[in-house]
Amino acid sequence: MGGLILLALLLVLIDRACYQVTVPVTLEVRHQTLTVDVDDSRLKVGTVAAPRFLSLSNGSPVVHEYQIDGTDSTNNFTLNQAYFEQLASSPYYRFQAWMRDFDGTSVWRDVQIAQAQRIIRTIARPASTMSVPLPSASSFDVHLQLQRPETPRTINVLMSDHTTIHITLDRNDRYIRVTRSSQNPIGGADAEVARAFFPQNPWPFAAMIISFLVRTCLWALAILVIVLLGDALSVGLWHGAPGRWLSRLRRRRPTSENGYVASSVQKSGLIRRGWQGLTAAIHPVALLFLVIALVFVLWIALVEYHGEPHIYDANAYLFAAKIYAHGQLAAPLPSVPKLFPGPFVVQFDGKWFAQYPPGTALTLMPGIWLGMPWVIEPICGTLALLGCGLVLGQLYGRMVATLVIVLGTLSPFYSYLSASYLSHTIALLYLVWGWWALLRFMQEGRSQWNLYLAVVCFGLGALTRDLVGILWISLVVIGCIVLNQARIWRNWRTWRRWITPALMVLGLACCFGAVSMCYNLYLTHDALTSPRTLFYAPDRWGFGMGIGFYGQHTLAAGLVNLDELLTSLSTDLYGWPFYFTLAFVPLPFITGRARLVDWVLLFCLIIMAGAYIGYFYHGIYLGPRYLFETLPFLLGLTARGILTLGSLGMKTGAMVSSYLGRVRQQQPASISVPLSVATVLLIVCLVACNLFYYLPRQTVVYRDYTGLPPGYKVDLNAIYHPKLSRAIVVTDDFTLYQLVLFPLNDPDLRSDVIYALANDPTQYAQLRGAFPGRTIYQLNIDDNGTVHYITIPPA
Repeated sequence: MGGLILLALLLVLIDRACYQVTVPVTLEVRHQTLTVDVDDSRLKVGTVAAPRFLSLSNGSPVVHEYQIDGTDSTNNFTLNQAYFEQLASSPYYRFQAWMRDFDGTSVWRDVQIAQAQRIIRTIARPASTMSVPLPSASSFDVHLQLQRPETPRTINVLMSDHTTIHITLDRNDRYIRVTRSSQNPIGGADAEVARAFFPQNPWPFAAMIISFLVRTCLWALAILVIVLLGDALSVGLWHGAPGRWLSRLRRRRPTSENGYVASSVQKSGLIRRGWQGLTAAIHPVALLFLVIALVFVLWIALVEYHGEPHIYDANAYLFAAKIYAHGQLAAPLPSVPKLFPGPFVVQFDGKWFAQYPPGTALTLMPGIWLGMPWVIEPICGTLALLGCGLVLGQLYGRMVATLVIVLGTLSPFYSYLSASYLSHTIALLYLVWGWWALLRFMQEGRSQWNLYLAVVCFGLGALTRDLVGILWISLVVIGCIVLNQARIWRNWRTWRRWITPALMVLGLACCFGAVSMCYNLYLTHDALTSPRTLFYAPDRWGFGMGIGFYGQHTLAAGLVNLDELLTSLSTDLYGWPFYFTLAFVPLPFITGRARLVDWVLLFCLIIMAGAYIGYFYHGIYLGPRYLFETLPFLLGLTARGILTLGSLGMKTGAMVSSYLGRVRQQQPASISVPLSVATVLLIVCLVACNLFYYLPRQTVVYRDYTGLPPGYKVDLNAIYHPKLSRAIVVTDDFTLYQLVLFPLNDPDLRSDVIYALANDPTQYAQLRGAFPGRTIYQLNIDDNGTVHYITIPPA
């Protein structure tokens, strides 16, 4: 206990130290010229009038990158400010705001005004509505700090000529921008004066991640203390009248163990061996949860998503699946390709095809044949969760396997992503079952066919999520070797009999590599150039200039991505209050109960999550989707933490029970508490937060989901089920076309209704020439979302 107290004190000190690492900003005024120093960048604003006042914009207190209901203000722009302004006074919101320290995030502090290298005024915590008078001298400096930068923040400098200089720091959109505006009502829009990439300095964002991890551990310690005290108290109550009554009842009740065994033996002849093996590894209750979750995810896919994709990536996957369903790797380009710009669809050498590896589209292809592509990913997600349970059951046992599946089925992150057309669910399916086959081969000495099955599954996973899949496979294979090193060492002398299996594995791996290279060669005419590179070469991992759509990528920007991913994960994984989500993960480690397999899972989790520091974009959509492949590690470590907590609680209860038994001269075993009451109550409360707030809120957020930016209102039924025949529907709204209309096209453009991006008579004439006999309709949408199809007559 003393060690845990010292650990808590150390963690508090580290967290306080992290708060001292800020983003410094300096405004340098020299004889009517203004220069801004921020984040290792120096922006020259140029000649300005005399600065008079400084004001700091802190924004709305309820607007954050990721709010408690999973909505965001960064990528999907689903955050409803009016909703949170009403919710802000509720105890649940106030608790989470205190837990996450919203008041200490993205705040200005330590404003210092210096003249002739002498500080003449200091303001520790300036109010957002405060205007700070500036010196009338021709030269002075203003120093200030931005603490825990998250949402965009702006410094406003009001000049004597009634103009205003705005200096905005935006970590998500990667810029520092200086603009000049006029306070004259008839003045024009703000003019951009200077701009720089932000962030460059990694330390403030490394401090934020360290603070997140430290606070997670502190909440883990708080949970541990609460559970230990709760179980000690429950034992005291148990030793009262209720405990004695239940103890007498337990002694009177005949044991059902023999009857249960007899029943199992009797049923064994009626139920096939596979069911027996499955229920031996996983409790039937978890299998029931899987079935219920499958129904729920299917409902999301069909009702909330309307069976359609709603993000550029998903549109491209579905488009590729339609091409494959026609027996092609690429479809012939239409005669007017510029009028059909598909998201992440390459138009090259007379063909069009998706930029992604083929694994996802190949898996979706049976759904295209059946006319129900939306059912594929929910089924894949269910099988992936089942695979997670079986894998972790082999590593830990039936209890962990059961808990892993229950946690997974209750995860909003899992449910809403598994209903989409994205690649993550399919990749996880292949990777997890490859892991399962590899474990069966290495742990149980089963047939070599398990090894070959593992290679096939891993190969399909790599064809689905190429670089991510390869990293995942490498980590899992290394982990399996570490966990089974004793068995490998014992069999080392018989290495000759492993030559043939090793050659088979190498051959299968080469086959998948050859498939990937042939795929590239056919589509791009270069075996080493992927369609993704052909579509957009800067879309790659690494640091430096020319990477990604921000123009460059830095370590600091990568840390911002990781911070956003962890924030979104802590909100969306289980729907629990923020720091509770990952607080169970460190419990086996800080209590000294971690096993080797725990360290392996933790290592895999850290490497997989940390790898995204090297990618220029956080990719958050339906939760932190880039972390979906870490679900086995997250679920396994969470389950281990819960069971470790319960075990410690029961141990504490047993010690208290033994003490009370000696004091009262009773037999402790006769009235012992059969479980950790405090752990059960804690988990019930956390699950209730999900079932009674988070999940219902998600169903509202994603009702009639389109993926369109805020401000769009669209009657989706009128778009997805138009009463048109032999028609061409056109729009001039590029966003609407790419997100909603293009996925409705077939690659051969022979369906009853096709959709094009066109808005002038010349383009209409091109469409009539390419598709004779069709009527062209202009798609118009009213402000209330009502859809109209207006006939465009021939010229």
